[in-house]
Amino acid sequence: MTRRFDPAPLDPAEVHQLLDLARRAPSAGYSQGVHFLALSGAALAGFWRTTGADEWFAEVQGGVLQAPVVVLPLADPVAYTSRYSEGDKAGHGLERAENWEVPFWLTDAAMATQNLLLLAQDRGLGALYFGIFRNARAALDELGVPGHVLQVGAVALGYRAADDAPSGSARTRPRRDPVDVIHRDRW
Repeated sequence: MTRRFDPAPLDPAEVHQLLDLARRAPSAGYSQGVHFLALSGAALAGFWRTTGADEWFAEVQGGVLQAPVVVLPLADPVAYTSRYSEGDKAGHGLERAENWEVPFWLTDAAMATQNLLLLAQDRGLGALYFGIFRNARAALDELGVPGHVLQVGAVALGYRAADDAPSGSARTRPRRDPVDVIHRDRW
């Protein structure tokens, strides 16, 4: 994950292409309820301010604020409940969001976000996935996102700064041994 970005702008056509490819992740019932909202310029400044992420990152990882684009992966539960009320999917009770043991709108959005992170890496770009912990709904409202649509974090996107270096938990915590997390036939 990149924590220091070069402020050089990204080509909007490249961002569009990345998002178009990233959205091709699996989609339960082909519901296609994953959206991406790419923020730059004044919209991005407003997002930083509303969520308080500008203050937090300025204190702990100021280089993140140089990212020229932040992408908000969004999940639309209504796209899924509507799709699962159609004839070929009906009969499982999944036309009601509370009946989904695993809300696939979040799963699908997470998979599309992973695609974006991998595509950025493949293209030599920097990316950082981070959570939105304050005023997320207020930020979405300011950006015109419908009230039923959910955020699943954010991805800072741009060129890595020349002095970007690995940091964070991955440097201080070892990766768990495969024997501890890979199970076969039984836990």
